[in-house]
Amino acid sequence: IWAGMLPLILAAPHGGRLAIPGVAPRRGLGVAQFTVERDSNTAELAELLAVKLGVKLGAKPFLVIAHFERKFIDANRSENSAFESPAAKPYYEAYHRALQEASVRVRQRWGSGLLIDIHGQGAEADTIFRGTNNGKSVAALRHRFGAAALTGPKSILAQLAVKGYRIAPPDDHEGRYVGGYTTQTYGSHRGTEIDAIQLEFGTTLRKQANLERTANDLAQAIGVSRSAVSLWL
Repeated sequence: IWAGMLPLILAAPHGGRLAIPGVAPRRGLGVAQFTVERDSNTAELAELLAVKLGVKLGAKPFLVIAHFERKFIDANRSENSAFESPAAKPYYEAYHRALQEASVRVRQRWGSGLLIDIHGQGAEADTIFRGTNNGKSVAALRHRFGAAALTGPKSILAQLAVKGYRIAPPDDHEGRYVGGYTTQTYGSHRGTEIDAIQLEFGTTLRKQANLERTANDLAQAIGVSRSAVSLWL
């Protein structure tokens, strides 16, 4: 956990590599779309991105990373499907308490902010998928800037597209990755004033050899994006 000095929160729930003492791996009985697969290098990507943003913007964002393995806790789910052992509950609660506290601090100091939830996907290795629950979790941003906040030329993802990244979906409709528990819980449609975007990075973009470039390009895209920078101007 890093306490930030920007109205920007970075989260990485699925990149952890650590076992939790006394907690057995989840079996997933009755859990829809169950998986224990790690989103490899997403924790490293989130931390590197935070460092790059600190250099570029002169202050660091808030950063919340789950270092426990997903096979013990899925931090991007509601409590009743995130873990099975009671011993895992304090770890789950600590992760979400950190997100809640970051959201409160951002709202109190700046009035509004942006949460980027960093994930990995293996369906399309060179693609970044956007998930906002079809615009719901960025309701405040859309109210201020319209659809251009997500897909316009000054949006974060459009800035990445200019750098050669393949972005999906190209329009407002999200079908494959629509955003999970984090965007559903902390997004501005819930009155939080925190716009939440889930970004699913393809495997090629998360390779160790490519992390520096991916983090640097995303930091630059955030820095020049009107929809992001306007939150603290």
